Amino acid sequence: MKVFVLNGPSATGKTALMDYLLLNDNDFLEPIVSFTTRKKRSSEKDGKDYYFINREKYLEYCVDNKIIEEIVYVDNIYGITADELQRVKNTGKHGLIIMTTEGIRTLKKSLGPQNVVSIFIYRDLKEIIEVINNRDSSKQEKNRRIELAKQEIRDLNTCDYVVYNIDTLEYAYDQLKDIINKEINTEPLKIKIKSGEKYRHFKGDIFEVITIAYHSENYSPLVVYKDLQTGIVYARPYEMFAGKKELELENRIVNRFELIDD
Repeated sequence: MKVFVLNGPSATGKTALMDYLLLNDNDFLEPIVSFTTRKKRSSEKDGKDYYFINREKYLEYCVDNKIIEEIVYVDNIYGITADELQRVKNTGKHGLIIMTTEGIRTLKKSLGPQNVVSIFIYRDLKEIIEVINNRDSSKQEKNRRIELAKQEIRDLNTCDYVVYNIDTLEYAYDQLKDIINKEINTEPLKIKIKSGEKYRHFKGDIFEVITIAYHSENYSPLVVYKDLQTGIVYARPYEMFAGKKELELENRIVNRFELIDD
């Protein structure tokens, strides 16, 4: 099961796009429902938008060690339980959820970075502010969410993909659907890269793996390796290091790096 996470500031259209996906693609996507301690809005439904819980129920989750991921956002707690992930897995579908950048990092640590695909939903800041100001909430909360949106829009480059919600919702949906289809149809990497292993680049140079590191912002795995001839140290995305390279002039596809057997 892969988990697709929509990310971005308030009022970017994340919820509308998620609803669009679940309406058209519910044969292979299942919503992961988070819990939250915030109050339910008039348009929201318990068990669909969130599991709305009180602080006592939250403490019960903590005592029973059921929480996989949690964050504090605008003075409220949001999170996912192990029971909810198991429910989604039992459907045989891929998971779909909206989360913050901090939540994505935590989920990637818990489930493995290759099992979590983060997608940032971009919208013009002026439109975001307009939507927030038209919401039925206090002026104080509106101002707080606007300031948060100004900060969160800078997280655009921390996600695996970006969808631009700058035209119609259908246009944004098409971008999102293409990303999800690509990820679902991509074969999982079976190569396990280990420290100390030596690899030959397709151009002939030999490198030694130093370690596997993780990007500080999006927790994507990186292979840290050095050129045995020059001593120069490089870092490359794990999937790229273990992936293929098309040699157009030779009309063939080769492994980017080949393991050298000792």
